[in-house]
Amino acid sequence: MKPTLLTTSLLSVLSLATASAFAGETLDRIEQNQEIRIGVTGDYMPFSEKLNDGSYVGIEHDLAAVIAEELGVKLTLVPTSWPTLMEDFQNNKYDVGMSGISVTDARKEYAYFSHSYYNYGKTPITRCEDVEKFDSLEKIDQPETTVIINEGGTNAIFARANLKQAKLHVEPTNKYVYDRILDGTVDLMIPDSVEADYRARHHDELCRSMPGFEFTESTIATMMPKDDELKARINAVLAKLEENGQLDKIIDKNMGIKI
Repeated sequence: MKPTLLTTSLLSVLSLATASAFAGETLDRIEQNQEIRIGVTGDYMPFSEKLNDGSYVGIEHDLAAVIAEELGVKLTLVPTSWPTLMEDFQNNKYDVGMSGISVTDARKEYAYFSHSYYNYGKTPITRCEDVEKFDSLEKIDQPETTVIINEGGTNAIFARANLKQAKLHVEPTNKYVYDRILDGTVDLMIPDSVEADYRARHHDELCRSMPGFEFTESTIATMMPKDDELKARINAVLAKLEENGQLDKIIDKNMGIKI
């Protein structure tokens, strides 16, 4: 059917409305308020960790400070959690999410992501003495094995999708999962390889049981509302950091921080 003038006009209005929704509303608010609110979980080193004194360390906190400086606004950290990450985002409790957030199709339904600045995959980590017991998914997925997961993140999604026999020990946050491995409460975890490498680096008792192998391929990026102008500004900051070598320095520095 040939579109009428009214139909064409309505389509034009809808197109303009859709475009305006992505045309800088969040960035305008950030600049008007002179503040960018960054949502952080504070439980996922080397990306985001809240220390006992209330301060934060991690790759994302260094990046967030640079982004705020480049935008010329105040940086405010807003606590969130993996189970409530998207709910808090959709309820506008923070502007931008930065805690080592994986880019997933489910999250992309509601958010934009910046250029990725870290690639990783899921890989098992256990006590070094038990490496041979858990050097394949088949060996891991046994009724006598207990795998720890933190609720709300991609670790839980992967474990529930791929482990049919192993017992799952659920923790509400990622804060103490490695303590549970070290004290023998659980056998292992299947986290992101960057986190496994970080923990093995700082705990001689922990080892990747399948070194050099990752079950999945994923990326980490900054999550934000569907605002084209904000995305362009954040991507420009990240590109600058990558070009001048500061991004690698930030990553290396935080991989070396023991908590």
